[in-house]
Amino acid sequence: MSLRYDRMRLDKKRWDACNCFHYLGLRLTHHRFGNPDVLGHATTLAGSFEPILFRAARWQVSLASGMGASYLNRVYNETTNPENTFFSAPISFLLFVSPHIQYALTEKWSANIAFHYNHISNGGQRQPNRGMNFPTLGLGAYYYLQTPEFPGYLPEELNNRWNPYLEVFATMKNNPIANTRSPAVGTSIGAYRKVTGINALGGGWEGTWDQSLSAGTEKDDLINHGVFVAHHFLFGRFDFSQRMAFYLRKPENYQPDKSFYQRYAILYRLSKHLRAGASMKTHGHVAENIELRMGYVF
Repeated sequence: MSLRYDRMRLDKKRWDACNCFHYLGLRLTHHRFGNPDVLGHATTLAGSFEPILFRAARWQVSLASGMGASYLNRVYNETTNPENTFFSAPISFLLFVSPHIQYALTEKWSANIAFHYNHISNGGQRQPNRGMNFPTLGLGAYYYLQTPEFPGYLPEELNNRWNPYLEVFATMKNNPIANTRSPAVGTSIGAYRKVTGINALGGGWEGTWDQSLSAGTEKDDLINHGVFVAHHFLFGRFDFSQRMAFYLRKPENYQPDKSFYQRYAILYRLSKHLRAGASMKTHGHVAENIELRMGYVF
């Protein structure tokens, strides 16, 4: 069950933020999982960004994404709930992406069908942290307080040159040996090139110095690095990238059965060259950590 409030502004400044008309909103969502005795339920407050991808007559197609905080009433406990290895922190993070199709019934009312892909985890802040990816299908109705009249702005011409960039990132990770939290910092070097107005492809290299792998000896191996390919959704000032990476080198005691990992990053352009945001590193469906990230596009 979900209750949401969205707002759209139609001025040119808001259009330039993503070369599209878009909603910014808040949503309050309640999920009851299929095994409530173990998994319980989740209540989430999240912010959302929803650009309109297509409009024609009564039809509208949009793509919502967002993040927020989720309260989980049943989490892992070694004694009372050992089967729940998905959630171990009552306050966790929610990330979601959701395509929507609307059909206008009247001037004020629209019917809506949406597919939601959700991820809940604590970003590696507490273990165990398998996290949960779960799809849902939604049916609903929208009531518009005001019916928008869309201006006819034109998008910028496609710039298909290569855009090289440099990023630095940092987080604090759990060190099980020292029973404390330790820093992990790294850098990414890459480039991307637009293939459509909102899609770009690219790749690069990144390396991480991870102090949470330290066992307190002089021979600690704390470096991992790899190469990646990436897809970028570019909505004006926003860059949402999905990166598939292959380890070129990593410590023997770090993810010994994994050769690949994924990283999902959302960055906002602060100026012509500078951008900032956050990213999440995962191995398959298991989230490892969330990082703060700064970047410079040349």
